Amino acid sequence: MIVVDVVFFVLDLAVLYSVYVILASSLNLEYGEAGLPNFAKAAFFAIGAFSVGALSVRLGAVFLGMALEGDFKLNSLRWAMSVSQSVARNPFLGLGIFIATLIVAVLVGSVLGVLVSYPALRLREDYLGMLLIAFSETIRIVARNYDPLVGGTFGAGVVDFLAWAGSPLREILLLFLSVVVAAIIWIVYYRLSASPFGRALRAMRDNELATESLGRNIVKLRMMAMMIGSAMASVAGVLYAYYVGTVNPDDFTTSKTFLVTLMVIIGGSGNPYGPLVGPAVYLAFDRLIQFTKQRLILPFDPNYLSYIVLGVVLIIVVDRHPGGIVPEKPTLTLPRELRSLLRQRRVEETWNRQ
Repeated sequence: MIVVDVVFFVLDLAVLYSVYVILASSLNLEYGEAGLPNFAKAAFFAIGAFSVGALSVRLGAVFLGMALEGDFKLNSLRWAMSVSQSVARNPFLGLGIFIATLIVAVLVGSVLGVLVSYPALRLREDYLGMLLIAFSETIRIVARNYDPLVGGTFGAGVVDFLAWAGSPLREILLLFLSVVVAAIIWIVYYRLSASPFGRALRAMRDNELATESLGRNIVKLRMMAMMIGSAMASVAGVLYAYYVGTVNPDDFTTSKTFLVTLMVIIGGSGNPYGPLVGPAVYLAFDRLIQFTKQRLILPFDPNYLSYIVLGVVLIIVVDRHPGGIVPEKPTLTLPRELRSLLRQRRVEETWNRQ
């Protein structure tokens, strides 16, 4: 029994790590590479989850020809279970629902990312940050009060698109899918960071005027960075919704944005390996705190212990390693073969001088 619990704990931890890697990669592209403080990260994360909560049951009903009678807020969980039972008999139905919700989430996230990029053309970091926080809360409050979207305060049920697999194969497949998607998105981010596009983003971050004088379109660069980062966050929201099994607007407060920001700062802003390190450090401390806080005698609510410990960790990292655990390094732009040849020639010259 203990072994089974440990296995499921590791599976859950790996899925959460994959989701956080995607979120950290998206924010690192926007903030670490382009210098855009996207404090609406929770909103784009929520858009992916809301797409699943709003569409998975309805799409399943359309595919099955099932009539949804009654209030969505009160019946979404029951409808989700009914559609999941049909998915258990027809795996292609679950696959269709997953792909459809993923496409919608990416499209909506990309479009809103482009729209949000326009204020970034005129506003600087502090005012842009306040505007994006307001945008994020607007998305959450609308979803919380408009019941037909994701059930309001009741939340919405999510169709189990892997119901045909059964446990524990379902959890293993979800883990595999999450890891593969996170790996693909991180590789895309890494390639973008090392490409001329990534170098242009860093140039814009360091000096917009100089970048524009060299012929780069600042408007297009900001728009592309926000669009790609928002689409990435929406993918994370889709995976998170299917992992949790329900969608509730109150799960996507601005604290999620600051949590992802903490991961990026601790891991290393501007370094492609930062989004891999930051979530690992956060999850290690978070799970350690979850195991120990109930066993400690504290003069305050143990639920606040996580904020205190993570705040102290952030202060220590910023003080000792201002660039994060893996700070940003200059990008090597020469081809690998040419770098090897130059390194060999330097070795030969050193040997000849001796």
